[in-house]
Amino acid sequence: MGWLSSVYFVGGALALLLVPIFFLLSVVSYIKKKETRSRVSPLTTDLLRAPGFSLQQKIDDINWDLMECLMMIPVLTAVVPMFVFLQMKMADQQFTLISWILVIALIIFGVAYYVRKLFKKMKKLSHFRLGHACEIAVGQELEQVVRPVDRPYRVFHDIPFEGFNVDHLVVSPNGVLVVETKGRSKPIDNGSKQFKVRVEGDALHFPRHVEREPILQTRRNVKAVQAWLSDATGFDVPVGGVLVLPGWYVELKQKMVLPYVMNSTQLSKQLPNLYVGKLELGQVQAIAHQITQRVRDVDRERVDRVASRPLKNY
Repeated sequence: MGWLSSVYFVGGALALLLVPIFFLLSVVSYIKKKETRSRVSPLTTDLLRAPGFSLQQKIDDINWDLMECLMMIPVLTAVVPMFVFLQMKMADQQFTLISWILVIALIIFGVAYYVRKLFKKMKKLSHFRLGHACEIAVGQELEQVVRPVDRPYRVFHDIPFEGFNVDHLVVSPNGVLVVETKGRSKPIDNGSKQFKVRVEGDALHFPRHVEREPILQTRRNVKAVQAWLSDATGFDVPVGGVLVLPGWYVELKQKMVLPYVMNSTQLSKQLPNLYVGKLELGQVQAIAHQITQRVRDVDRERVDRVASRPLKNY
């Protein structure tokens, strides 16, 4: 019965490996189905594609392939021999030289296949990343055509600060606007979507909960941006805040103070009318220059590493 103890050992090892994985997958699947039944996205229309959208999808697919390769290599080197050992023990057979050769050959063949696939995917990933970065660069240049430097409206995205990021900054003759976006799903009650949020008492009253932090965060960001731009440009920069809740109908139950609260549809209509202070064209350009220096920090090192190699397959 010695082989039986070996079988128990291998079976226990496999159970410790596989049972937690299946349990976690079941929990994730249950949570996802529960969320789908009780909540829905606030967005009412599909989004426009960003520069390099298709390449980003390909990059995501390759990343999954790389994960598969990195998982299969240890599976082949550990789990496969355990299964072979289990089968031999259950058949009451001993490992022979031929058995060892076959197992080692199988492992070498499988590992070689996934290593080769890994290197091919990594090479293709480098090409796609380079193409993606170049498409983003061209898209940014095209924005300069429709939004030239001498136009008094400039828009910047994802501005980094110490410990936080500002979603968007709009620079115009009416001042600088900090635009913060908060995505909140819409709950479903009795089969109908709840779509109204009430602004009252400096808080957001959603159908099932109340939030104060988004308004407070927007105000903090306004102060941080104002302090930075005034120090960087040498003149007082008027800065206001806008809190955007895409897909929600916003009810104002108080005399609105900064930040403005609205949905994304209202933003495009109300933006030209929002006023926090007057800026001359030269001041707009000076502010835009400071923001440009701050956001032009996307790492190009990974592009430089492959830029000198010819793109045969891209």
